[in-house]
Amino acid sequence: MSTTVLFADDITRSATFYAALLSAQLSDISDTFVRVRSDANEVLLHQIPGAVAATAYDPREDAAMKPVYLVASIDAARTAVAGLGGRVFDASTVATYGNVHYCNAVDPEGNIIQLAERQR
Repeated sequence: MSTTVLFADDITRSATFYAALLSAQLSDISDTFVRVRSDANEVLLHQIPGAVAATAYDPREDAAMKPVYLVASIDAARTAVAGLGGRVFDASTVATYGNVHYCNAVDPEGNIIQLAERQR
C-alpha cells in the first residue's frame, strides 16, 4: 500500500469523508495532519496553512494526478460519496478494465478521485 497526500482547506471534513468512504480509521491526528488508513488505502491529509474552507469547490479537472482508492462496492461508494459532501460522476461512466470496475468521483474539496472495485 502506498500513501496519497492531499492538501485540504478543511482536514476535519476531508477526514470524515475519506474515513467513511474507505471504511478507514483516523490516526496521527493533529491541527495540521490526519492519517486515514484502511487495509487497502492510506490518505494523509495536510492542512493548507491559512486556508479558509469553502462550502463548495469546483472539480479540479486540470489536476496533474487522480488518486485511485479500492472500495468493497462501487455502488455503495457512489451512494456514500453523495451523502458525504462529494459528487459522483454519472453511472454511465463506470468502466471495467480487466477484473476491476472504476468510477470517478469528486471529494468535498474538489479533488477528482477514482474508486476501484475488484471483481472476484
